[in-house]
Amino acid sequence: ELSAYLYNYRIPLQGARVTEKPSKRKKLAPYDQHLKKFQYTEAFDYVMKSRNNPEVVVTVLRELFRRDAMKRVLSGRNEQTLQPILKFLIGNLTNPRYCSTLVDVTHILSDLYAPILGLSPTIDKLVEKLNQRLKLELRVQENYMKLQGAMECFFAATGLS
Repeated sequence: ELSAYLYNYRIPLQGARVTEKPSKRKKLAPYDQHLKKFQYTEAFDYVMKSRNNPEVVVTVLRELFRRDAMKRVLSGRNEQTLQPILKFLIGNLTNPRYCSTLVDVTHILSDLYAPILGLSPTIDKLVEKLNQRLKLELRVQENYMKLQGAMECFFAATGLS
């Protein structure tokens, strides 16, 4: 019985070297590598250029806010580097999962780039689209709040609360 036990579990001989296979570590995504090195602008530019899904972009944005680096990342941009940011905001601002983060990004962008509005027709058009999208989202939220208030009154009157 003892020999079967030793045979099944392969106990190493005395003086033999026991080597373990190194565990394969999952390679970090390039934007995570940049964040790890505190290269915030590079991480942000990578996720904007790579056309990652919006969830990845917003996750990087949230991490940049957490590290208090958002203003530094968004400042000093030219027309070419500002366009993808504005297009992303226009396309994803109304998504309820991302809205609060993207509104914060919009506030920072408006603070940084309000003085230069009117210098680039392309940027001006994108800012106008973003403004329209914000107004639409505000109207939707106001209607939602009105509906919620009416439903609360209804439930209170019927005793279903």
